[in-house]
Amino acid sequence: MSEKELIVLFNPHAAKGKADKCQQKIADIFKRGGFEPTIFLTQKEKGASELAYQATLDGKKTIIAAGGDGTVNEVSDGILRAVAEKGMEVPRMGVVPIGRGNDFAWGMGIPRDVEKACMIIMKGNVRKIDAGLTYGGKYPLGRYFVNGEGVGFEPLVNFIASDFKHVSGTLSYVLALIRILMHYPQPYHVHLTLDGKETVLDTQQLSICNGRRMGSAFIMGPDAIFDDGFFDVVFANRPVKSSRLVPVALRFFKGTQVNLPIFSVVRAKSITLVSKNNPMPVHVDGEEISKGCMEFKTELLPRILSVFV
Repeated sequence: MSEKELIVLFNPHAAKGKADKCQQKIADIFKRGGFEPTIFLTQKEKGASELAYQATLDGKKTIIAAGGDGTVNEVSDGILRAVAEKGMEVPRMGVVPIGRGNDFAWGMGIPRDVEKACMIIMKGNVRKIDAGLTYGGKYPLGRYFVNGEGVGFEPLVNFIASDFKHVSGTLSYVLALIRILMHYPQPYHVHLTLDGKETVLDTQQLSICNGRRMGSAFIMGPDAIFDDGFFDVVFANRPVKSSRLVPVALRFFKGTQVNLPIFSVVRAKSITLVSKNNPMPVHVDGEEISKGCMEFKTELLPRILSVFV
């Protein structure tokens, strides 16, 4: 298998369809660099996941996610499913961030400039990072992720922001936040188990962070590191009053919410969360796990995926 062969999984719908104009540019950059790109368009939900799964089974050495965080999630999920199920060699993953949020790329230091992102892939330097595997909701058999998992308030904001047709980026999340204030979520009464230690609490927000940023602008885990062998689990350890939501939410732009006594940060490798009252909305890397489930379990997979940086 040629080291110059690149499988590019391109999402033309990324960034509300604005990414489509980048397809030829990406191909031209790689060809000028002496590489052999084969571009596959992802046309439906989970399309990139199935393409990445098959490419891994076919023994492809380099698979590139050209899109946003959803595309990155699907590509990493497809790669890691093939590795787990069939024992395949783990291909290297490249990222050309042309999506709405690009949180994973931001955390990995991959620039949004298309040419610079492609140059990183062609230079060939990789970083081995941790990944997560969560069981629950739509994925009782498991869904892989690389950046983070959110429960409660944050996925509610993400789901609403994704529904906007003509607004993207940080503005979409700010508008979603305003809409959430009109229907303020009640706390979830949960049993949270971190590496075997159980805590019972009422909370509206919990983030399982492999990377630092989610939702285009919110620093959910300011000290999270992609390859340290732990998730940073950041959660409100008691309910946040509606009158306090805006000043608390503003802190997420800089990650200073973790300095408040109402937030806890615990490093863990295994997380189980069970709600005893209301179904919980859950996402990984911005992708829906459930609009409302009663429990899930998440595990960390240390240094399992090589990403160009």
